[in-house]
Amino acid sequence: MFPSLIAMADGDQITAAQVLWDAARRHPDRPCLTDLDDAVGATTSTYAQLVERVAAVAGGLLGLGLEPGDRVALLLHNSHAYVQAYLGATAGGLVAVPLNVRLTPADYLHMLTDSGSRVLVTTSEFSDRLPDPSRLPGLTIVYADARDDADCGLTALAARAEPLARPVARADGDPASLMYTSGTTGSPKAVVLSHRSWLRIAETAVRVLGLGDDEVTLHVAPLTHGAGFLLLPTLLLGGHSLLCHSYDAGRALRLLTEHGVTGMFMVPSMIRMLLDARPPDWTVPASLRRLYYAGSPIDPETMREATEVFAGRLIQSFAQMESPMFFTVLDQKDHLHALGNLDSPLVRSAGRVLPGVELRIVDDAGATLPDGAAGEIVARAPQTMNGYWGRPADTARTMAGGWLHTGDIGYLDGDGYLYIVDRKKDMIVTGGSNVYAREVEDVLVDLPGVKDAAVIGLPHRIWGEAVTAVLVSANDSRDSDAVLAACRTRLAGYRVPKRVVWVESLPRNAYGKVLKRQLREQFSGSG
Repeated sequence: MFPSLIAMADGDQITAAQVLWDAARRHPDRPCLTDLDDAVGATTSTYAQLVERVAAVAGGLLGLGLEPGDRVALLLHNSHAYVQAYLGATAGGLVAVPLNVRLTPADYLHMLTDSGSRVLVTTSEFSDRLPDPSRLPGLTIVYADARDDADCGLTALAARAEPLARPVARADGDPASLMYTSGTTGSPKAVVLSHRSWLRIAETAVRVLGLGDDEVTLHVAPLTHGAGFLLLPTLLLGGHSLLCHSYDAGRALRLLTEHGVTGMFMVPSMIRMLLDARPPDWTVPASLRRLYYAGSPIDPETMREATEVFAGRLIQSFAQMESPMFFTVLDQKDHLHALGNLDSPLVRSAGRVLPGVELRIVDDAGATLPDGAAGEIVARAPQTMNGYWGRPADTARTMAGGWLHTGDIGYLDGDGYLYIVDRKKDMIVTGGSNVYAREVEDVLVDLPGVKDAAVIGLPHRIWGEAVTAVLVSANDSRDSDAVLAACRTRLAGYRVPKRVVWVESLPRNAYGKVLKRQLREQFSGSG
């Protein structure tokens, strides 16, 4: 049984770094972290070695003059450097700001400015995507891949300072991280997750996913997103985390067998790729206990095929970054039921509400709706955010009445299963990443050959939804290639439309609003 975080706490003070320190005390010589893609080959740190390195990184960050509560941004692939910098910031009482590695200089400029980050830890790989340093005069950039003697390097920074003997104590409600999520106007908001949020997520993951004390967790999705929420529970149990810098489905299948992997996190598009990459003679290894997925709806065909191929070892959860990762869970028994009953509605369910979570379906006036009636999903859970960083009005709106308003439309059936039918927010979920239509439309309507634009998500076998641009031409040129080329210079890759459709005009209602449901119905069957 894993140690209770409440029992470990000193009063109300407990952090992820303290979890690491405690695990190292119990299991100093266990393998803790293996970077499978390190430049010198796969490298492994024991728990004792990781604590030593994290303590040095924390001392180095504080040696720069940072104080508890200051923000440290991380622009790194899954790696030893990411984990050391993340936990080093936590150990120093600092606030980690993980950044998506797929964004643009404009995105990073906004996030670094908005968060007020004083340090950015990154690698030279991202140098050409960083904003002009003159626009961030108070920012110190530390390179994790710099030579050991380079003043700007993470190694030299850690070597110059006195390592911390123990993590800086923080109250459980203090901010631990700022996690950026897309904004409806193209200006991402930072979700403030407290130490309490992270630890509640870890305890829930252990309980709901059935984690044990010999876990081997494979991280093929970014630690800056969903995969990162499995790192802490693996540390809590003294388990072994395997890190991949990027996702390759064929390689992931091999790693499952070669390393005795017990579990991993994926988004549905990654599962589809796994299935497509599977050799004819591949069988699920006995060591694999669960394939946990979340982030977007799963295609029913993919769900059934994956349930069969992975011998029923699938678990799905639903929540959002404002309250990760667990409101509801569709467990392994539910998956097997859906596989064995072709008419089962569970193939489209997000699962049952977890104990400790309150979830309601409400109408526009906030009144609770009966079973079967669709309305906005609102919830209260122990892991819910403190709020949006520096955005009290947005926080008040999202947390109105003490409930997190998800912006998702769904209903509960008579057995307590949640079904998500639409989104109140104009958002597309592609490959587990959120794309708000407005941010793409703003780019499209600025192009010389485009008179009007609407962006919708259409069903896609791999991505879940494909970002699709429905355009009205300004000059009858209808040059789709030019449109996509222009988008690639101004948008992160996953936000670039995968398809362009030209129409004579966009359908609108009496108030001038584009009828996107009509567009989705019109084009969902055409390829």
